[in-house]
Amino acid sequence: MELVTGVMGSLLPKLGELLKDEYDLQRGLREKIKSLSRELESVHAVLRKVGAVPSDQLDELVKLWARDVRELSYDMEDIVDMFFVRFNDGHESDDPRPVSIDPRLQALYKRSTELIGVDGPMDKIINMLSPWNDIHLSDKKKIISIVGFGGLGKTTLAKAVYDKLKPDFDCGAFVSVGRNPDMEKVLRDILIDLDKQKYKHSIIMTLNERQLINEIKDLVEKKRCFIVVDDIWDKKSWELIKCALQDSNCGSIVVATTRISEVAMHVGHVYKMEPLSLDDSKKLLYARLAGAQGKCLNIPPAVACEKILNKCHSVPLAITTIASLLVNKPEEDWSEVYNSIGFGHEGNNDVENTRRILSFSYYDLPSHLKACLLYLSIFSEDVEIDKNILIWKWIAEGFVQDEQAAGVELFELGEGCFNELINRNMIMPVEVQYQGYQSKARYNEGYVYGCRVHDMMLDLICSLSKEKNFVTLVDSYEQVELPLSHARRLAMQSMSIKEINRLQLPNMGMEQVRSFLANRCYGISLAFSDFRVLRILALEYCQGKINLSHFRSLYHLRYLGLVNAEITELPKEVGDLMFLQTLDLRETSILELPESVGLLTQLLCLYVDHRTWAPVDLIGKLTSLQELCIRPAYAYDRFYDDKANGMRQFVKALGRLGELRVLQTQIDILDDSMEKDLLESLDNLQKIRSLEILGASRGLNVEWTRTGFISPRHLQRLYLECLEFSGLPAWINSSLLPNLSYLNMTMEVVQEQDMETLGMFPILCYLKLYSRCTKLVSFKHTSNAGYFQKLKSFKIVGSSVRFDLSGCDIESSFMPSLETFETDVHVRFLKDANMLGFDKLGLENLPSSLKRIIVVICCRDASGAEVEEAQAALEHATDSHANSPKLTIMRYGVQIKRPL
Repeated sequence: MELVTGVMGSLLPKLGELLKDEYDLQRGLREKIKSLSRELESVHAVLRKVGAVPSDQLDELVKLWARDVRELSYDMEDIVDMFFVRFNDGHESDDPRPVSIDPRLQALYKRSTELIGVDGPMDKIINMLSPWNDIHLSDKKKIISIVGFGGLGKTTLAKAVYDKLKPDFDCGAFVSVGRNPDMEKVLRDILIDLDKQKYKHSIIMTLNERQLINEIKDLVEKKRCFIVVDDIWDKKSWELIKCALQDSNCGSIVVATTRISEVAMHVGHVYKMEPLSLDDSKKLLYARLAGAQGKCLNIPPAVACEKILNKCHSVPLAITTIASLLVNKPEEDWSEVYNSIGFGHEGNNDVENTRRILSFSYYDLPSHLKACLLYLSIFSEDVEIDKNILIWKWIAEGFVQDEQAAGVELFELGEGCFNELINRNMIMPVEVQYQGYQSKARYNEGYVYGCRVHDMMLDLICSLSKEKNFVTLVDSYEQVELPLSHARRLAMQSMSIKEINRLQLPNMGMEQVRSFLANRCYGISLAFSDFRVLRILALEYCQGKINLSHFRSLYHLRYLGLVNAEITELPKEVGDLMFLQTLDLRETSILELPESVGLLTQLLCLYVDHRTWAPVDLIGKLTSLQELCIRPAYAYDRFYDDKANGMRQFVKALGRLGELRVLQTQIDILDDSMEKDLLESLDNLQKIRSLEILGASRGLNVEWTRTGFISPRHLQRLYLECLEFSGLPAWINSSLLPNLSYLNMTMEVVQEQDMETLGMFPILCYLKLYSRCTKLVSFKHTSNAGYFQKLKSFKIVGSSVRFDLSGCDIESSFMPSLETFETDVHVRFLKDANMLGFDKLGLENLPSSLKRIIVVICCRDASGAEVEEAQAALEHATDSHANSPKLTIMRYGVQIKRPL
């Protein structure tokens, strides 16, 4: 019922749009529209109340009435949209302002793997493994299964064990299986995790099941691996994985998680997961509510919390979900929550009570968030859902609208919806993990790039979605009720050509379908003329050639996604899709965008990769673009004899895209003129939030003193590989860029004052500095003023850093969140400066949060003894550190003595 209000929320503003003078309506029609609008407003108000009531508490007649209104509202909006198409006009509507992820929740996720109720079970599992670690069995693999019902935290526990032990292994993999697994995908995920460099960009997608198993066998036979296989539901899935791991004789460890005791015993030694203790339950609840363990609450809410804890039965998922609900309510209303949840009196059924809590939290959502959440039913179990792609799909569906939030972009509103669902514990954030030395990962570790949905929550979402005809899901495991003639959103997952043909899609009637999504399917054949109101067409990771001809009839299309689809050409009719907002062509075989793409005046997001050439004059016409990810450097080599001319035109075209929020591209700076053009174009990007330009610089210093670039105060990420600065530009300071969280740049030399300036950025999380000049940068911090308060990763290449922290409270004032530190050590330079001793660089002064130190030793002009002295000093400094971080050392510039 709440989903009807979501449709009403977009329909009513459109009816108001029709009343504008620009539409020459027939006599009397204007008054009829006004009358209909008033009637629908009343219906909307009633439906909002109905939508707040759980389905099992509604009268059957009310359900039927709401269902009929829902279907009529879809039909009405479709008719109005078709009218707008004829007038070549769009619409806008209303929504709330964006929010950020609650920092208390981020801290909770971190603590849940380190402190609250995890340490004890983690130690028990490690102890289960340790008796086998003797000289006779060290070459055998060890297998343990963790068993328990949903919501107990099996995955969290397995991840904690994995994070603690993985550094002692050659390689590791953490993969999810799920209830209806695509086993080829599971095997591919294991391979990619075990050896990203070899398999991430190879022909791994073409390997069949037998070939994948053989690849894994070859790898685990030679290396000591730690593999976590999460969420196994049947013995058959385990037997296939076990077959791939059977030749592992290097002391590897496998940890599996499952809900099913029979499966757990079949896998290996069993650890039975228990609920949290009462004390840990309180800590977890209070940590979510107060943001700090053990913080006392006032008496009234504390009483309510005790009652709720009694019904949560120490299940972590239930506790964090209900706490996320309470944190959004005034304290005086907390006692009402307990009485509203509807706990039964039939006994202590932990699973059923958890489901009731999840259901209550769902019905507490505002209507637009309910629609955003139920949309997740299009995704398979246990997948990582890309945040950006999800938000653009929400926007295309009309769940995110912007009329009331003046000055706030649609994507930011969508990101606010995403963050709010995380804050309410309806979805789980997925963060970028440490990617290794000199990684060029697009995002820094700790960045939330996506989400997962707990399988208990996904069960609820899919059930509600099916009940309300929100999404019709078809896959090779679930039987769908035919016909599909009432489906509004049709999602197909992992289906073969035989299974697709059995559905007889051409005969089903697709006139009412608003979204068609196919993932990992084979042999998709569509008649686009059958889709009259289609808004989203996503054919992702689909095999078999896809014919996109004759799709000019898709006038309402907002989203076209063809990621990794077998397609070689984008037809010129794409220019007729006047309302298209997102075009995603990554990992396709499309060599060139047609010129007609330049007609897409409402295009907000364009993704293409290095395989696809985009004509320069086309890019300059897309002035509505907010997000552009394009790597033209390689493509221009193919299509331009004069690469410099092609790149120069592209650089100038960027300056016409004044609406850009996100730019990810590659530019090789070839001369002074091109460099000047680039700086001028960047000055025009006043709304930019994320600026990432890879490519080769000329190796000359840039004096960027232009003032035009000062204004984008919302800039969050800055990565300019293609430019080399003489020093830190004046506009890079905390007062002009207060929202900067990621900085990666190259300078001729890093000065001590630069470190002071950078240390003042309030939310800077990632800092990487390339220096062309070998130097020892002394960071003298003698006061208790806070520096680098949020910094998690600090990397400096070319120079070394000396930390002089005498006279300050290290833990509270200097890099208190630092986890990764990377630097170069130039042995000859430091030896000459008498700075090679272990206590000279001050590494032992870095905070106790430090997890890893990566050092590249430059051996040039140094003797073997001096290099060994330097390495010993680094090892001593690391051993002296309070947290004993993992030290990784690499060498370069070693002189090899040739025989006479």
